[in-house]
Amino acid sequence: MSVRALLFSAALVAAWSLPAGNAMAESALQQSGALPHGGTYVIDPDTTVASAAIALWFRAPGAGYDDSTPGIAELAATAAAVAPLASGKSLFALVHSVGGELNVEVYPDIVGIATVVPASASRRVVAAITAAYYAPSVDDVAVKTARANAAVLGVQQRYEADATLHDLLFKQIFASGPAHYSPLPVSVAEITSISTAQIGAFAKRAFRSENSFLALSGNVDASSLTAVTDGGGPGRMDPPYDSTVAPSPASTTTSALIGGIGLAWIGPPITDEKASTALDFIADYLFREETGVVTRQLDQSASDAAVVGQFITLHDPGVMVVTIGGDHAGEVRDRVLGALSAMRTPMDAQTFNAAREAFLYHVASDTQTPQERADNLGWYDVEGDPGYAPGIADGTYGRSVRSLDPAYVADVVKHYLATPVVVNMQAKESSQ
Repeated sequence: MSVRALLFSAALVAAWSLPAGNAMAESALQQSGALPHGGTYVIDPDTTVASAAIALWFRAPGAGYDDSTPGIAELAATAAAVAPLASGKSLFALVHSVGGELNVEVYPDIVGIATVVPASASRRVVAAITAAYYAPSVDDVAVKTARANAAVLGVQQRYEADATLHDLLFKQIFASGPAHYSPLPVSVAEITSISTAQIGAFAKRAFRSENSFLALSGNVDASSLTAVTDGGGPGRMDPPYDSTVAPSPASTTTSALIGGIGLAWIGPPITDEKASTALDFIADYLFREETGVVTRQLDQSASDAAVVGQFITLHDPGVMVVTIGGDHAGEVRDRVLGALSAMRTPMDAQTFNAAREAFLYHVASDTQTPQERADNLGWYDVEGDPGYAPGIADGTYGRSVRSLDPAYVADVVKHYLATPVVVNMQAKESSQ
């Protein structure tokens, strides 16, 4: 499933796990097609709620088109959100004024702009979000805000073991390409070295209408699409920005503000839906909060260790990541590897069937809100398999879950989850 989101900092709100085609229309409720000025869309209506999730997604390399400016996508996406529109009000200001929420979600290969607003404001927000990105006007003031936001996020991330380990693991796995770099600039020098002109040029190239996917979920209908007046015209979305896997990904030890251990394995591409689903199932069975086998064991032992495990579905390849924070991380690592080793033997039918039904329930519960559905629709579309998005009625994801059996899952563990890439992150000693 999808990777962590890089959100606006709390200060900015208050003042670091997918073109749409006919497969997206498999649900009787959903509608999909081409936007009049370029790009594609899906409408996923639910009239039982009072809110609307409006998300705009792009294929764009987080480190720039030549991988020389790590963080430029994050700066460009934030600057476009806070730059004044023709009305004099920015997208962020509009969303805030109606009581909504705006998240900028930047990953190595894609960018998502996610909003949740009252349904009555959906048409205005569709107009504003497409104007902000299809015709970006990035100025020095907007870039200053984006830099400040990136600096805050960077400090926060340095104190988050999961986010820091995630980026370090990707750096080891991928020798080159956008996934080799953190989506966030890692230093103030990197933040300030990228000029307004560079950010503006990137925004105009990355945020073209034809390179976009617009997802509307919740209390929405097709009438909002007429509010889209910007765009460069018909065209094709950029090809996926895949990264090059290192010939022999190596483990490493590094120092950081906090300690932790990260484990990662190279998985299948998104087109291998069954294997990808099996890895999602394994992550859910072992590491889901409160119910995962490993998670429950740690809870019962009163350990303060925090374990996060997920298969990150990417165009090619996906990556299985497990991060461990807290005390006794080495013992927890051994517990994780032991649990995975045990899964090399097929589960008994009763245990497996119960775990598969629990997984189906978890998928359903994780795709209930308009925001969750819009995020899934956007992610799976720009990563290359829109019909595979979890939560689509009669979509391929549910069928893939039901096709799993104990022997197949055990084979997936043997094939993909043998020897991990390991990052040992040691906390720096205090100078005080």
